[in-house]
Amino acid sequence: MPKQFQLKKWALIGALSLTFGLAAVSTSVFAANNEITVKADTVTVRMGPGLTYAAMGEVKQGTALDVIGHRNAWYKVRLASNQIGWVPSWLIDHNDASTTSAKIATVTKQASIYAYADAKSQVIGTLESGATANVIYQDGDWSQLNYNHQAVWVKSNTLKVSDQTVTLTPATQIAIKADPKPKNAILVTTRIDTNVREAAGMNAKVITQVKKGTKLTVLSQSNDWYRVQTADDKVGYVASWTADTPNSAKAKAATKLSEATIVLDPGHGGTDVGALSQSGKYEKTYTLATAQRIAAKLKDAGANVIFTRSTDTFVDLASRPIKAAKAHADAFISIHFDSSPEANSATGFTTYYYDNSKDYQLASDLSASLKGLPLDDRGVAFGNFEVLRENTQPSVLLEMGYINNSKDFKSISSPQYQEEVADRVAKGLSNYFKDK
Repeated sequence: MPKQFQLKKWALIGALSLTFGLAAVSTSVFAANNEITVKADTVTVRMGPGLTYAAMGEVKQGTALDVIGHRNAWYKVRLASNQIGWVPSWLIDHNDASTTSAKIATVTKQASIYAYADAKSQVIGTLESGATANVIYQDGDWSQLNYNHQAVWVKSNTLKVSDQTVTLTPATQIAIKADPKPKNAILVTTRIDTNVREAAGMNAKVITQVKKGTKLTVLSQSNDWYRVQTADDKVGYVASWTADTPNSAKAKAATKLSEATIVLDPGHGGTDVGALSQSGKYEKTYTLATAQRIAAKLKDAGANVIFTRSTDTFVDLASRPIKAAKAHADAFISIHFDSSPEANSATGFTTYYYDNSKDYQLASDLSASLKGLPLDDRGVAFGNFEVLRENTQPSVLLEMGYINNSKDFKSISSPQYQEEVADRVAKGLSNYFKDK
């Protein structure tokens, strides 16, 4: 059973809240203790120590974080979900940190002033050799200055820091301006209605949505994401598989099952065991077994089958729809087994869809083919599941029985039931491509 409104780790909204200056914050220095408290309204958690790393999620003001390391003005922290990420020190408040005291330094050679402790961040000015600077934080290659009451960064090797201190008004973080459009920029055209996000991640906060056929200016590319600028000068990220470049070849839509690419998504896996039967059996076991039987039927029909997981391993939810998008899948089918608050209080199977125009026909054809199974047919229903919500390809989620219902579980754990489900899914897909 999936988590209906899972936000991919602690309220995964996305990124660059700090880049666009959404919170005025005080700067800080490293504390001796191992716990830090978030001072800004929101702080983006990243995969590595720098703004160029992908966003993992977001933590809110007042959140306490355990520090397990640091590098170049970034803290390596352990989150409540036991995940490890990185947060920028200049948006964090310590119990014993002084945000208004700075050391006076002399600039030893001309220094570029950066918005963040990252040589790829915006250069907002220079400091000339011989000038004085107010240093409020140093770590390795970078020093943070209070510069005109703003928190800025210079390379540490351009400064000579004294023991003399000065009291200042707390600095605020620089707000980044939109990049100028590069010369000879590549224009991409969206092939579906597309979310423009604050960072390169499926769960990053949505800045705006653009319609299918919208032209976007590509400012840069990072892995599978374009950093783009819209016609009204909004800057954000779109997944590369949602847009076509001028010379890109469009994938031909399948008109029969033998031409199709099908992504099968066995729910849960590894440490994520899913729901439990009354005897303590794991949902993940039966989702994989059922998906493997479905795959065999589809391959026999000539389809190209791709698994999101083919063994008992943990696979992050966000990566599952991405796999379908990269493969230009003709259909994505997520396999699950439901669970009710009280054992034996619910029974039957349900076919879920999210997007009426993209998913409903697939859901309808599959649901029709599943009729006649030995469990109650609960029909087609809307489902706000991440693997459907974030999917660019036609997608459904099948809840093929209640695992904590003793009658349903007898079927769920039966190879005969799994085989019958596989036969009917293959038939439903065949009908779906005929209908298209």
